[in-house]
Amino acid sequence: MLEIVEITGLSEQRKSKPYLCRGEDERLYYVKGQNATSSSRCREWIVGHLARAFGLPVPPFCLVNVSPELLAETPDEWQNIGAGVAFASAKQDGYQWFELGFVDSVERQLRRDLVMFDWWVRNQDREENNTNLLWESVSKSLLVIDFDTSFDESFFPTFFLNYHVFSRDWEDVSGDCLLRADYQQRFSTALAVLNEACDNLPLGWMNGSTSSDGELSLDVVRTVLGRCETHDQLWRVE
Repeated sequence: MLEIVEITGLSEQRKSKPYLCRGEDERLYYVKGQNATSSSRCREWIVGHLARAFGLPVPPFCLVNVSPELLAETPDEWQNIGAGVAFASAKQDGYQWFELGFVDSVERQLRRDLVMFDWWVRNQDREENNTNLLWESVSKSLLVIDFDTSFDESFFPTFFLNYHVFSRDWEDVSGDCLLRADYQQRFSTALAVLNEACDNLPLGWMNGSTSSDGELSLDVVRTVLGRCETHDQLWRVE
């Protein structure tokens, strides 16, 4: 596990406000420790693995350790990062926040992939005014970040289809039976990494069966993702 050697401060750009930290490998990481709920860290870890298996461009991510000794040297206002295991996403130089004006510059296949993946994992937090995407204008390269609201039990399909940054690409897939079948197969293939991702979660980050006090349960995760095995459930808009 990577050791964090320096905490440089809060990120002001990202809505979830992770800490920008330096690892022992000298790279900078956006780190979510105890300043984020254990369920949001679970979501980042699990969905990050699913997204990577599905083929989405996600920054490298890993588990890191914040030592009690480092925390003791940290300014009081940053102490809520806490000591112990945290989730970290590597900072990518040269990228800016993705704005609506960039939508047409993104390849259609990638737009489709992302809106369908977010639909599958029930991630409602990729709206037009808060895209949770990064963009590099020279290479026209997109990076997908922040999965911490996935498996939302209050997921509202109509809201998703109205406000997702790539919502217009939904109809290309939903109206084509061959594309729907292809995505269901791709989801099922990506699902193969779920057990390994869950097995490598830090102890105590996830409830085993039922949800309580905002925690995430494996039952909820499997129910949401298992929709890819049932045509009617996956494509139902209510």
